[in-house]
Amino acid sequence: MSAWRTFGRLTWADRRLLAEAALCLAVARLSVLSIPFRRLSRRLGAHGRESSTAAPSVPTLRVLRDVVWSLQATSRRLPWRCACIEQGIAGKMMLRRRSIASTLYLGVAREREAGSHATAHAWLRSGPLVITGAAERERYTVVATFADE
Repeated sequence: MSAWRTFGRLTWADRRLLAEAALCLAVARLSVLSIPFRRLSRRLGAHGRESSTAAPSVPTLRVLRDVVWSLQATSRRLPWRCACIEQGIAGKMMLRRRSIASTLYLGVAREREAGSHATAHAWLRSGPLVITGAAERERYTVVATFADE
């Protein structure tokens, strides 16, 4: 089934959520490309802090599930790069809009196979759930956190 046919079968609420995810991913990508990280980091939340890891309410869990779905579905189909940092920033924007606390983590890891260079990764957590960047996050050492409470 084509992506357009699938899109046509979605509810209007799901379509709006996908459009919001696409817009947030576009803003995140443009921000990463055009704003120096020192300035961008001021907009990511309280540096060095983490939000609560307490389990959210059932309605909040539904919202988190919908945000995860929209970011995953949209980031795979957009014509620009939607890597972990863009997805984390976009997710943070979407959760802020809904007044849901989250923490964006930035981590680094040394690549053993490729010599001594380091790789970076970003992931977003709300409560005990990892919203974006869950894959392989255990390999990375956290170097910065940005929390919204």
